[in-house]
Amino acid sequence: MDFRVLGPVRLQAAGRSVAIGEPRRQAVLAVLLFEAGRTVGVDVLVDRVWGESPPKQVRRSLQAHITRIRRALEEADPNGAQVARDPGGYRLVVRPEQVDVFRFRNTLRDHPTDAAALRAALGLWQGEPLAGLRGDWAERTRQTLTQEHAAAVVAWADAEIRGGAAASTIAQLTELTNDYPLHETAAATLMRALYAVGRGSDALAHYDRIRRALRDELGADPGRELSAVHAEVLRQDLPAWGADLASVPMQLPADVAAFTGRADELAELDRLVAGTGDSPVIVCLTGMAGAGKTATAVHWGHRVRDRFPDGQLYVDLRGYAPGEPMSSADALAVFLTALLPVGTEIPLGLDERAARFRTEIAARRMLVMLDNAATVEQVRPLLPGTNGCVVVVTSRDSLASLVALHGARRVMVDQLPADDAVALLRRLVGERVDAEPEAATALVDRCVRLPLTLRLTAELAVSRPATRLAKLVDELRAAQRALDLLSGGGDQRAAVRAVFSWSVRQLAPGTVRAFAALGRYPAPLFDAYALAALADSSLDQAEAELDVLVRASLVQRVGDRFGMHDLLKAYAAEISAEEPAALDRVYDYYVAAVAAAMDRLYPGEAHRRPVVATPASPMPDLPDADGARDWLYAELSTIQVLAAHAVAHGRPERSVTLSALLFRYVDGYHQTAALAIHSHARDAARAIRDPTAEADALVALGAAHMQAGRGDLAAADLLTAHQLFSHVGNLLGQARSRGNLGMLAESAGRYRVAASYYTRAQALFRRIGDVVGQAHILTRLGTVEARIGRGEAGLHHLRQAMDLHVAAGHRFGEAWVKVGLGELAANDGRPADAIRFHAEAAEEFRMLGNRDSEAWAIDGVGRAMVLSGRPADAAAHHLRALELFRGHGNREGESWALNGLGEASQASGSLAAAHGNHAEALALATRTGSHEQIARAHHGLARAAGTDVGAAREHYDRAIAIYSDLGLTAAEVTRAELQALD
Repeated sequence: MDFRVLGPVRLQAAGRSVAIGEPRRQAVLAVLLFEAGRTVGVDVLVDRVWGESPPKQVRRSLQAHITRIRRALEEADPNGAQVARDPGGYRLVVRPEQVDVFRFRNTLRDHPTDAAALRAALGLWQGEPLAGLRGDWAERTRQTLTQEHAAAVVAWADAEIRGGAAASTIAQLTELTNDYPLHETAAATLMRALYAVGRGSDALAHYDRIRRALRDELGADPGRELSAVHAEVLRQDLPAWGADLASVPMQLPADVAAFTGRADELAELDRLVAGTGDSPVIVCLTGMAGAGKTATAVHWGHRVRDRFPDGQLYVDLRGYAPGEPMSSADALAVFLTALLPVGTEIPLGLDERAARFRTEIAARRMLVMLDNAATVEQVRPLLPGTNGCVVVVTSRDSLASLVALHGARRVMVDQLPADDAVALLRRLVGERVDAEPEAATALVDRCVRLPLTLRLTAELAVSRPATRLAKLVDELRAAQRALDLLSGGGDQRAAVRAVFSWSVRQLAPGTVRAFAALGRYPAPLFDAYALAALADSSLDQAEAELDVLVRASLVQRVGDRFGMHDLLKAYAAEISAEEPAALDRVYDYYVAAVAAAMDRLYPGEAHRRPVVATPASPMPDLPDADGARDWLYAELSTIQVLAAHAVAHGRPERSVTLSALLFRYVDGYHQTAALAIHSHARDAARAIRDPTAEADALVALGAAHMQAGRGDLAAADLLTAHQLFSHVGNLLGQARSRGNLGMLAESAGRYRVAASYYTRAQALFRRIGDVVGQAHILTRLGTVEARIGRGEAGLHHLRQAMDLHVAAGHRFGEAWVKVGLGELAANDGRPADAIRFHAEAAEEFRMLGNRDSEAWAIDGVGRAMVLSGRPADAAAHHLRALELFRGHGNREGESWALNGLGEASQASGSLAAAHGNHAEALALATRTGSHEQIARAHHGLARAAGTDVGAAREHYDRAIAIYSDLGLTAAEVTRAELQALD
């Protein structure tokens, strides 16, 4: 008995197919198959099969489906698989190897370099997985499987290239890189294949393409693997492609300099992870603060990195930092960003993120390091669900329930043994330790044999080379005696504080003030500008203080920024004076820097953003839009922390301001950050009872949800915002929320509804004299009028919009008017004008750095080129648009581009390619609720049906029904094609 889900859901028995029945019954079986051998709760089954709105008699329907599945299994093999009824749910009694998806995943896990085995695993795929099944669960599972298929193609191709069969891989790799244009591993593998068959120039051309795409869309350069392959191709000196070039997450921090000792702990780690089992290996490194748990874990991780070919994930959970610990949801966002293709939507909820994380690493061998965990609850959602991964958790807590409930093994990291402590001091200080062995031993004892305090003491000794170690011991003993009197004595924490106080006391007063000020800084990382604001100093002074603090080991470099050990940060906070003005200066600096960056990026909308005062502290130089974009990208995580901190620490108005300033930057580009920042602003506005600010934040949240294709959430936020604006009589807010509701209707293809919203919004903007608002709304109004056949009115409104945008110097708005004029020209049968308008808009958007808008314009060029009889050129433009849309997570745009690709393929005579593109567009448009694109996809599928007249007629009927419901003239065209078919 053999079950298939990598294609239509099927049951094979004795060489024949056994009918399962209707799609809903197939979905029930599919859910049971993915949980083979495990009990699936009734509520889980209902949710995955029927979604959020099941019928009243859903349990009776479920029982009926289970009965029929049992009957089918009995018919196939009376002694085969069975559906068992367990308390609370159902369980499919079947071996995992009887299900194709488990055979596929096991091959990837167990034979990751065996070309024949990987080829056989790919052969298990029989088309779209879970074909014909609809609903959120099916769609999520299908997307996950598709990504796993992409990883398998790369692994197979790599194995074939190594085996001398590169030519057999080029077609599939080319298709894969078209689907995932920013997938660096796929690109590198294709380059290897092209070079291996003598097409080195093509390999270099492909490198240039992805390099430009990475720079344009992410502001990033190619990674290590891709750059290495490029260099080898240029030198024509390709090595045996090794795992050291693999493009995988490598997030471990740098190894600790002069790491000493911990031989027993490292050996125990080796022993614990040596065995394999049915569950992931979880190891907890626990011990007192400053004992070197993180250093031990990271050092061990670098020693064994070759055991984890799929990479290492690392996150600092900040469980003991002075600020708020990192939430499990935020940690999962960090991991998923590293694991998923660029532009892939990250789920909103904690449970959904945890499930997606488990899915992504199910077939991988990875090291997952969870540093500075506070509680088991913080860790639990971050655990893998299958074997193959090793999880290392560091914590001051014993994490007892992680051991009891999840089978974790504990390794204690205590004070260093005396010999190891002296050896560390010797490595850091040098031969002075051997010259004064007794003083060295006393110094080690005074430092409580903790690596953190030993390093601080060693740094002080190195900075005073003429001072004997015995003198340093006396100084430290005096410092500790003073603290012992204050703390009651005998407390190891007092000894640690003594070392801290002794180290800090050697610094100049200004440096001490800078160190103490950093204790109040709310974010984990900082730079000289942040310190200058915090300490109310000049930039040169802040840079000098940071240099001193780094040399004293009180601050460490983290890339081009700085961080502090949480113990040191806590001590710094302890010795700092309570100075609310310091935090206010930090907020003033960040708010002003964000405002300056936004003015560089979007000068035409400066009047829409809050007016921000120039801060007293120094500001970074942002000479152009690229510099502003780079600064915002680097600081975005810190800004998120500040937005949350402002709400929790009595500065809610700062959170509101950051949201209002950043709206355009995060809109459509940084979805996770947008949701976090705007949510904090909403909470802050509620805290200060400012309904206008709350409504502004809800408008921003609605835009983020709309961009991600979550129409229901977007509508709820926008409607609530409109109610709040109406309640306080804010006409500008009412106009904005109505305009956004119009955009939501427009994205759904309901253009007449959108036109109604736009008309009312336009009246309000005119009433209050907001010229930019009028221009924006007239642009959208003219565009939707063009789409519903009101060409004359559309042209009038677009010309009005252009005049207003030109008068305001708003180039972004001018470009969008050209997109609308291009659509109008295409509708009027003027493809040359349509191409010109869209191409001009695309170039303008490119110059402005707005890649999402550029994608819409490029897609418009493609549609016009099909009309002008140039399908090959059209396909190239649609592919480029698709790359850009995917890079920014724009699901609606993806459906437009895929439909365009389908139409270009149809015009080129490739019905199979047309069918595939339209089918993918249909799935995306259905998910996002883009009704016009659903109809367009059905229309394309009808045309691509070939000799299958029945399928064509069904798709035509669906397209006509939707077009008619939307009031679009395309209904008549489609109806005429159907009549011709008959």
